[in-house]
Amino acid sequence: LPAFLSTLGLYLWVTLGSISIANNATERPIFHPYAIGIIIVAFTFLITFRANLGYSRYWEAATDVHQMLSKWLDVGIQLGAFHRQAASYDDIRPPAFGHYPHIQNLSATRKRHQASLQNLKDQIDDAIDSNDYPAQRLLKDPRGDINAPGASPNPFTDRIPLPSLNSRQHGYKQSSNAPTAAAADNDSKRLKVSVKIDGGQQMQPPSLFLQECAHLMSLLSAVAMSTLRNDIEGTETPLIQYVPGSPWPPVDPDKLSPHIRRQFHYENTLVITCRSLFNYSRNAKTTTLYNAARPFRVLGGVSDAEIQLLQNARGPSAKVALVSFWVQEFIARETMNGSVGNVSGPIISRLTQEISDGMLLYNQARKIAYIPFPYPHAQLSTISTIIITILVPVLMYSFDNQLVFACFLNFFTVLCFAGVHQVARELENPFKNVPNDLPLTTFQAQFNEGLITMYAGFHPESWWSVPAELSLKED
Repeated sequence: LPAFLSTLGLYLWVTLGSISIANNATERPIFHPYAIGIIIVAFTFLITFRANLGYSRYWEAATDVHQMLSKWLDVGIQLGAFHRQAASYDDIRPPAFGHYPHIQNLSATRKRHQASLQNLKDQIDDAIDSNDYPAQRLLKDPRGDINAPGASPNPFTDRIPLPSLNSRQHGYKQSSNAPTAAAADNDSKRLKVSVKIDGGQQMQPPSLFLQECAHLMSLLSAVAMSTLRNDIEGTETPLIQYVPGSPWPPVDPDKLSPHIRRQFHYENTLVITCRSLFNYSRNAKTTTLYNAARPFRVLGGVSDAEIQLLQNARGPSAKVALVSFWVQEFIARETMNGSVGNVSGPIISRLTQEISDGMLLYNQARKIAYIPFPYPHAQLSTISTIIITILVPVLMYSFDNQLVFACFLNFFTVLCFAGVHQVARELENPFKNVPNDLPLTTFQAQFNEGLITMYAGFHPESWWSVPAELSLKED
């Protein structure tokens, strides 16, 4: 838009003013380009420095968020692994190699049937055309189908929709190169592997410990990233339930729902462009409404009691600290009551350290979200862009004899300066400058799917049987 207005001004100046492009030095408004060159160089350094600083802020914010999520995902996965060592899993826990140190061979193969390139291409085309994930089959409660009509509600098993653990979801396919049972029996010096795709859980739903662990870690991540978007206090972004296997939230704003696009993007292109040029579209009310249309999704949903306590916590730091307290209290309580088996205390203490590291990275990201780009530098670059928009047409008028070529050079010169300036503006606030902000809702969905993996149980090839003669030898 600035480039178009600048070029339009040059054209109207020449055509409506009944003047021609200057042909001699006496008619030129600017007698020598060196003076203008010095100004252009100064403006170039000013805008380039702003772009570099803006990109540094954007990259640092992206790094902090990814490292924060990595720390907290480690906490959830480690808790799930430690919980599998509890006494309640003694009946289904796989045997340990340490019980048979004298056996050095394992009768197993990890060769996998490889699909042809054409089959792979067909699968990719089908996935792109459908633009959806396979339907997820919920695990069944042993007392009956909890989702059946008329079934009594169960606040615990209903809390988190559980993913399917069938062979299709996990991509398991029986290898055609696997040894036959007869061949395996002939090798009496090997441990014989028994594959269990359900992780030994016999299709039972995850324990309440795992469900609560996944819920609290998902809630911690959602609350942290929602506060980074800097919504108006008291009107926080709604938190809703996450359904495993649902499509990723769109990163491209053009792929949002039609209602959101009409309201925030395509209501009037010219009006929205002008509002964006003067930063009016970034006011707190509009940003908060736009964020409300992109809620964060939490495993197991969020209860009214949790929402009330989060709203009572004043300020972003207090809200995140409250959920962090819930997580650490949960870890301490369950550790003292045997939910993590015989895992030693120093190992468990690493979990609280990981949570603390995640909080540190959250506050690093919050620093960028709440401390704006230096105001004097921003104003200087804005003023310089306005001056360039006015000055370049005068320069083109003074040293170019062809109106069409002068307009062409003017347009792309101003476009370059104004474009770099606008890119710098978009990058300097990575959590607020929608629609070019970081895709936090997509990060949250990927984080949730990472937490769900703890439901898969033990490694599917962790079970094996000992040949009779070796078992007798061991006895």
